[in-house]
Amino acid sequence: MARRVFLHVGTAKSGTTYLHDLWWQHHETLRHRGLLLPGAVMREHFLAAAVVKGMDALVGRLSTEERGAWQRMLEQAGKWHDDVLISHEHFSDSPPEAARRALAEVSGAADEVHLVLTVRDLARVLPSAWQQRVKQGARQPYGAFLDAVRDGAADRKFWRYQDVPAILDRWTVGLPPERVHVVTVPPPGAPRDELWRRAAHVLDVDVDDLSTDPRLPNDSLGIVEAELLRRVNARIPRQRRTLELTRYAKGRFARDVLAGSARPEPFVLPGEHAAWVRARADGIVADLRRRSYDVVGDLDDLLPAAPREGRTPDEVDDDEVRSAATAVLARLDRPAPDSLDDALDAIATELETRTSPRRPPAVTRADPAQESAPRSAVRRAVRRLTGRS
Repeated sequence: MARRVFLHVGTAKSGTTYLHDLWWQHHETLRHRGLLLPGAVMREHFLAAAVVKGMDALVGRLSTEERGAWQRMLEQAGKWHDDVLISHEHFSDSPPEAARRALAEVSGAADEVHLVLTVRDLARVLPSAWQQRVKQGARQPYGAFLDAVRDGAADRKFWRYQDVPAILDRWTVGLPPERVHVVTVPPPGAPRDELWRRAAHVLDVDVDDLSTDPRLPNDSLGIVEAELLRRVNARIPRQRRTLELTRYAKGRFARDVLAGSARPEPFVLPGEHAAWVRARADGIVADLRRRSYDVVGDLDDLLPAAPREGRTPDEVDDDEVRSAATAVLARLDRPAPDSLDDALDAIATELETRTSPRRPPAVTRADPAQESAPRSAVRRAVRRLTGRS
């Protein structure tokens, strides 16, 4: 049985990609130092979170082995005699009953269960969250997104991942406060590795001699690049938006093709949104101060700084978008467009082409997974005998 299991459940956009990168970069070293990351790859933690919170649409498409990721982690923890770390931000929006069940299951594999929540100030989370949605295919303009989040009821998804008190209420049932760790993301200007070191303090593991250079930097797009991608998304019908396309768009395309196509220009929070964001942040901090949790960092890190001067993606003009699109097409070895519309269509077509299957599925009237193995074997035999591929 494990000595302690640390369950890191979010929040989203709180440096989780950076932490995951370093944890998995050093997972063998951490294992020798007494901290086990169960599973073979980071994706297994995502699969475990999907199973725990009941992402039925996704889980239904998983293989039997993939659906067993959570159970395997519990089994590995039960056989380990030191500390264990299970981490993914998708745990954060689990329903209350799913969170209680997960905590009970983890408690059966460890002497102690610890809950870890990394938290970042809302003024920085909001632009990052919008940009992440755009990388995943969203078409909603930045201003409309902020209006929906402010309304709350209009964007419940955002708050499921960012309502810190509600997340803690779901995930701390039965846990003594000293086993609940709130790690604040350092403010701008702090040492680059400060979040890494704060997390290591909670996990009680020595990382002083480990590299803090991420293997896959999660660099942000500038406002022109993000607006370009949003407009491209609008050119791809939703029914043709595949999982492969989304993975490519938010991964290699955003990182290697789109980034750097326009002058770097950071996001800002529009002045008209500053008051409600500050009020919401004040409420979160006040709530956390009333609780007796272990806070690593400073709760004042969660209070937004004064709004910065600058533009938003909604203020980017067509000429800027066309210039960036021309640079993107050049990187894709495609000719310069005649118009902005042509450029957006060309990039959308390129995204679809690069992620389309090499050949259509054998079965079009039903899910190929539902076709029986014998029937598939017969069809393959007929194709071989008739010379058809």
